[in-house]
Amino acid sequence: MLRNDLLWVEKYRPKKIEDIIGNEEAKATFVEWLKTKRRSKKAVLLYGPPGVGKTALVNAAAKEFGFTIIEMNASDTRSEKAINAVAKPATSYIALDNFSTTQTQGKGNLLFLDEVDGIAGNEDRGGVGAIIKIIEESRVPVIMAANDPDIDKLRPLKKICLLVRFQQIRIPLVIALLQKICLVEHVKAEFEALERIAQNGRGDVRSAINDLQSLSEGTHSLTLQDTVMLSSRNKDISADETLRGFFSAKSIEEVSSLLFRANVDYDDFLLSVSDNLPRRYTDPSELAAAYDLVSQADLFRGRIGTENWHLLKYFFNSLSKAAAVNPTSFRPFEFISPPIRIITLFWTKGKRTMLDGICGKIGAQCHVSHSKAKHDFVPFVKMILQKQKASPLIAWFKFTPEEVDFLNKMNRF
Repeated sequence: MLRNDLLWVEKYRPKKIEDIIGNEEAKATFVEWLKTKRRSKKAVLLYGPPGVGKTALVNAAAKEFGFTIIEMNASDTRSEKAINAVAKPATSYIALDNFSTTQTQGKGNLLFLDEVDGIAGNEDRGGVGAIIKIIEESRVPVIMAANDPDIDKLRPLKKICLLVRFQQIRIPLVIALLQKICLVEHVKAEFEALERIAQNGRGDVRSAINDLQSLSEGTHSLTLQDTVMLSSRNKDISADETLRGFFSAKSIEEVSSLLFRANVDYDDFLLSVSDNLPRRYTDPSELAAAYDLVSQADLFRGRIGTENWHLLKYFFNSLSKAAAVNPTSFRPFEFISPPIRIITLFWTKGKRTMLDGICGKIGAQCHVSHSKAKHDFVPFVKMILQKQKASPLIAWFKFTPEEVDFLNKMNRF
């Protein structure tokens, strides 16, 4: 039974290997590797564009063959220490289910590292080397997924992996899937509209399903006219270009089209729009109206969260109206970018790092959380340090002279 409040891309996530559309050769190669007990390669790297079924295949195959997935997003966990904390236990021990007489079909763990190409960024601290060592010592299958494997730092990793390439899903297959979803969701859709959505997704199934839900949910109908503003997303449009296009647009339709095509971080973009509104609108009443609409957009962004993407059109609509409060009044101006809040965080990073270290020492000595140390202990420690006989306290917390000086000069945090 499908829940009505779920994101469609989750509701229709493939449950079996046969449910995954396209890439038959890649699926067969991967399944054969997973079924083989004596593998020539201890790890496999699935690579290809996003939304073509890499992660879905891993989840479906693990379920069919009785593996317990230990999943980690490598782009979020880049350091050697962080990777080892999750991956080493997962690859070193047999799953506890295997010791149970009622779980005779369990085959143990399967380590899945998603977005492994993200590990090769500037913040990588031995992450690639740690993964290679884990693969060499692993007692369980290790699977990785990447959108772009052609990164220099991944070369050593590719040498020890079976490489399985995924292609963009063909348009007819995507259309057929969208038709099935429309049938279940009771959406009356024109074929031309589904074709437009499939073409817009460029072989990205997730993108196509999200667009279908965004355009049809609530009305349960979809015409070609409904897809007029649905243009191919252009990942090459920078945040600055999007911002300039946003404020120089002459109509709501033009702004909506831009936002649909751009691939920007919505939260950062909202901050940038808010920062630049006073430079765009000099009339107080226009500025107030624009801020009111941005506030509405912010409310929709909060309701969207990570699941309710069908509300994205309302988010775009409110933002578009904010840009077009008075299109005729536009005059070129110097933009604030990146957002002031981001700039502030950058310049205060040293202070925040110092305070974090102080709170860590207080927490360790007083057995309290970092948050409690910051809000409940630091103000009193600051007061005590201003007294002449504070040396025992400094020694007990092991504060450095720089930390003492920081606390004495600190006005707020």
